[in-house]
Amino acid sequence: DIAPIWCDITTKLKVGADVGVAAASLCLMRQLESIAAARQIHFSPSDRRRQRLVDLALGLGLPTLIMILHVVVQGHRYDILQRVGCIAAVYWSYPAVFFVTIWPPLLLTLAAAYGALALRLFLARRYQFAKLLESSKS
Repeated sequence: DIAPIWCDITTKLKVGADVGVAAASLCLMRQLESIAAARQIHFSPSDRRRQRLVDLALGLGLPTLIMILHVVVQGHRYDILQRVGCIAAVYWSYPAVFFVTIWPPLLLTLAAAYGALALRLFLARRYQFAKLLESSKS
């Protein structure tokens, strides 16, 4: 093992990045759905601050929490695979599923649901706009 500290750092970042990418996708889809829904025209500064805090909690807080919880379910520091490098070691158990494994699929499922809602809303707006153009003979 040439660089043990490097492997410690990269495995934790890999665990956090898996959750972070899914959380970022969820944040983007939430924002897109909010725009498509057009529930509110004007956002107050407190609304924008609350939205930023939710995005920060999802995008930075959740991955950091998962990286910390990974310590609980790791049987040893890391594994080294030939031609792959360092990978995170997880002692497979029920806590490992709830602490580490379930989060990316769960967040991506939520992001897909928000994306489907946004797509439905965009198509409904497109249909409304086409009807408006048709009725005004434009």
